[in-house]
Amino acid sequence: MQLPPFFYQVFESLPRQGPGCAGATKKVFSLLPPLPDDAKILDVGCGSGTQTRDLATLTTGTITAVDNHQPFLDMLNARAGKAGLQGRIRTVNASMDALPFEPGQFDLIWSEGAIFIVGFEAGLRAWKPLLKQGGYMVVSDADWFEPNPPAELVKWWESEGYLPVSEEEMKERVKRTGLRLVATYRLPDAGWWDNYHVPMLARIAELRKTHGSDPGNAALLDAFEHEAEMFRKYKRYYGYTFFVMQKV
Repeated sequence: MQLPPFFYQVFESLPRQGPGCAGATKKVFSLLPPLPDDAKILDVGCGSGTQTRDLATLTTGTITAVDNHQPFLDMLNARAGKAGLQGRIRTVNASMDALPFEPGQFDLIWSEGAIFIVGFEAGLRAWKPLLKQGGYMVVSDADWFEPNPPAELVKWWESEGYLPVSEEEMKERVKRTGLRLVATYRLPDAGWWDNYHVPMLARIAELRKTHGSDPGNAALLDAFEHEAEMFRKYKRYYGYTFFVMQKV
């Protein structure tokens, strides 16, 4: 899917390109058994790599960070260099549905809020062969926290081209891939509001002054603003769940 340049302009100055927080990354990583000292980790859909750098503080292994937008990777490389992590993080420009790696390379595959692009079950099936036997995969994706979500919320998700299912259905999809579900963890509200929507709303306000006269740009900014409003109103019904899985 080809996105307009303005879409990337919105995101390039944000600390995160999607919901998340360092505390959640650390908590979910703690649900894994100890990894080898030289663990090879793949971060799929890394964006500008906030969670990539968080992972690097939690392990002594090396991380391959993949995204298909080179400016994000350039930002990650620069920030990794400033943090002294350039020797442990390498970036690869590739599409997540055509990852250029041989089977059985990685001890851990990690992906926060990105697997929806290829589909949850399809992504698990496609990435699973890249894991070593006994290796782990951690992904976060949207699902319903409560049944019978309001019609307005369902309509909004449908307009986004993605309709969540329950956590129980997500667990069934994990089971169908042959991966073993180890644990789940829900991203806290702060990972959505404080770390994503608040910076996004500030960015929207900036861009309305400089780019809001263009109807296409204004419509995109309206859509991002509406996304924040949906979360503010209906956060009890949905969110991200991390799924911790093992290739057995």
